[in-house]
Amino acid sequence: MKKSSFSLKNKISYILGGSGLIGRTVCLEFAKAGSVVCLIDKETSSSLKLLEELKKINSKCSFFQLDCSDFEQLEENFNDLLKSFSVPHIFVNCSYPRTKDWANNSFKDVTLESYRKNIDIHLNSYSWTAKMVADEMIKDSIKGSIILTSSIYGSKAQDLSMYKDTNIDENMTYPIIKSGIIHLSKQMASYYGNFGIRINTVSPGGLEGPIAGKSSTQDAIFKKRYINKTPMKRMTRPDDVAHAMIFLASEASSYITGNDIKVDGGISVV
Repeated sequence: MKKSSFSLKNKISYILGGSGLIGRTVCLEFAKAGSVVCLIDKETSSSLKLLEELKKINSKCSFFQLDCSDFEQLEENFNDLLKSFSVPHIFVNCSYPRTKDWANNSFKDVTLESYRKNIDIHLNSYSWTAKMVADEMIKDSIKGSIILTSSIYGSKAQDLSMYKDTNIDENMTYPIIKSGIIHLSKQMASYYGNFGIRINTVSPGGLEGPIAGKSSTQDAIFKKRYINKTPMKRMTRPDDVAHAMIFLASEASSYITGNDIKVDGGISVV
């Protein structure tokens, strides 16, 4: 039987931020698609539990502890990862490193220190780890796929009317980070395409789940407004994102590079 173009059978995947809201589903869906997943994240009870689930799907799945927010040690720690495991065919970054005061990065509250720190641990960690993986792919003659997580707010402004009378604010730093990731992908696609390496981004819309930087779930007022404006009339689910990433990781997208795939139910077009 001919292998499906969407199959990831025997492909090694690094999933950075693999135990997060999106990452957990990405890990599981990639493993189900046949990939040998290396879950990369901080060592917590949830990440270790996820590893157990992955091993039930594929016993070759593994875990590597790495904290992207430790930017000063990031290059050294990531080099240790590359030395410990085979160079991947697929690298997915769905990490969401942020400072403890991330929720205060609105225009009225953000400090220069917080702004600079978040650029380092998020945008710069995405940039440098993607470059490191791509360079290793070249050394091993791997025509791989790199998939970076951006956001619809990397290409459109936040609608301030949605935040009125809610417990969340607009964020100055977030769109700078996410737009930077989109253009990083384009520039990398231009450079690494000559080596057969593809780099794309996936931009989710508003996710169903807790608010980043807060312990509470999504604000009910914000959620209602967001859903009402979205043509598909719901929030983005993690599996929506994971399935788009499987497409970009597979041979089904072998001629797609430098693109940003919006997974947002159509909100970015209205």
